[in-house]
Amino acid sequence: MIWQCPHCKQALELQAQSWLCANGHSFDRAKEGYVNLLPVQQKRSREPGDSADMLNARRRFLEAGLYEPLADAIGAQLRSRCAESAQLLDLGCGEGWYARTLSGCGWPDAQIAGVDIAKAGVRLAAKRQPRAYFAVASNYHLPVADNSVDAILRVFAPGPAEELVRVLRPGGIVLDVSPGPDHLWALKSQLYDKPQRHEAPASLAGLDAVSEMRCVFPLAINSNAQVQDFLSMTPFAWTGRAEAREALQREDALLLEADFLLRVFIKNSGQD
Repeated sequence: MIWQCPHCKQALELQAQSWLCANGHSFDRAKEGYVNLLPVQQKRSREPGDSADMLNARRRFLEAGLYEPLADAIGAQLRSRCAESAQLLDLGCGEGWYARTLSGCGWPDAQIAGVDIAKAGVRLAAKRQPRAYFAVASNYHLPVADNSVDAILRVFAPGPAEELVRVLRPGGIVLDVSPGPDHLWALKSQLYDKPQRHEAPASLAGLDAVSEMRCVFPLAINSNAQVQDFLSMTPFAWTGRAEAREALQREDALLLEADFLLRVFIKNSGQD
């Protein structure tokens, strides 16, 4: 298993309903199947990460199929570059929608692991995918063994490149998904007096760039419930001009443009 003790970095093994390391540190397996590997000193608040309301809104929105073109692009990129037995780590997995879409296209659940700092999200993910492995953890201090992962999926998830390099096996890949320059431009134009397009993200130090592609598609939101969910799962729920935000929340439909940048990086086979 890829998990390691967040205290002493020793490998964790599942015994009965607890993950144990050789030094005697123990982490109980929750009834939903996940494990909490986030030490208290790594928390910045009592319940870090997205709230349960935000996560449930995101689940409803994504399960309505509105981001299916992005899920298809992610699946195609990973399937074309990974063996069937590849170990996948979903960073910032949230409530697990991307992990479930990969499972639905044939990726074995036993080869999927996900981490998120929001316990509410990890709980939701584990309930839906009990044979996958989910942990509450920080992307900045991954409780993951060195050289243990074949592929990392990172969708809008911050974290240091050195942690990606550390946990990847030589030859392993990172699929990094970030907003493209025109992502939700029409919405930003309504909310902000001086909207700005997304800048090109920085390269990932220690990894070699392999490919880059844009995934652009119309985003048709067709009910007020979907509008509310969409705004709730994004920073637009609390940023921008208040009057514009309130007007958007009353809309019964929105026609926007989704724009995502998918970049693939590889860990050189000479790195350890």
